[in-house]
Amino acid sequence: MSDTPERIGLVAGSGGLSSEFVSCAKKQGKRVSVVALSAEIEETLSREADSVIHIPPTQPNKIIRFFSDEGVEEIGLVGKVEKSILFQSLRFDLTVLRFMKNARNTADATVMDAVIEFVEENGMKVVPQTEYLEHLIAPRGSITKKKLRQNQRKDAEYAFQMARSVAALDIGQTVVVHKGTVVAVEGIEGTNEAIRRGCALAGKGAVVCKVARPEQDMRYDVPTVGPETLQVMREGGASGLILEAERTFLIDRERLIREADATGIIVVGWSENEQG
Repeated sequence: MSDTPERIGLVAGSGGLSSEFVSCAKKQGKRVSVVALSAEIEETLSREADSVIHIPPTQPNKIIRFFSDEGVEEIGLVGKVEKSILFQSLRFDLTVLRFMKNARNTADATVMDAVIEFVEENGMKVVPQTEYLEHLIAPRGSITKKKLRQNQRKDAEYAFQMARSVAALDIGQTVVVHKGTVVAVEGIEGTNEAIRRGCALAGKGAVVCKVARPEQDMRYDVPTVGPETLQVMREGGASGLILEAERTFLIDRERLIREADATGIIVVGWSENEQG
């Protein structure tokens, strides 16, 4: 029997989840080979992973060849990939060009399902993000000391319903609500920009809600928030952050809770069957 540690591959997008994934995989005794989708991510993870290479997401064949050379059989897909690259003048390999020609749309779920199919066609398996990041799952109920007031509770309930509807259409996973009105819906710009736009329109007191898709595939794009999201909310004067309980990730939870308590922002894990 070989004493060589098992190797796990990671396709690393932006955000703090990639570092957390590497750390948890190494604690489980794995060697981690990383494809960083940007030079910035490569620099960050070069100090943490066993091997790292920068390959843009427009070159999936190169990504597969790297993992094959590394002896990888299982891959994690973690972090954000900006869909705006589809509208830039970049070099796409033939696999991407064929997908763009034949795909019924370029919604996130459509793209990621195609990615997983491509990985599996090449003899590898995509593992659920929760296999290494389960400890980040948001719990049910109040996460901060401060509780929702009645008017905030009404906005939270409405925001959760609207966010679920938007997520079902694969438009985005975040909405901003104030006084019973949806003031912003996340699109291609991402969560933080949607929050900035919503808070600018609504003024102080808006509630931000982030949810999973109704049929969320835990292998990719699990909704994630962290201290950076909280900072954007604080700057915009938002009063509450509603997360779908047991289906969203909280990065750097202790810091997030500490800063939320210090600034008076309420954070709640919400579900269809249990109010915050």
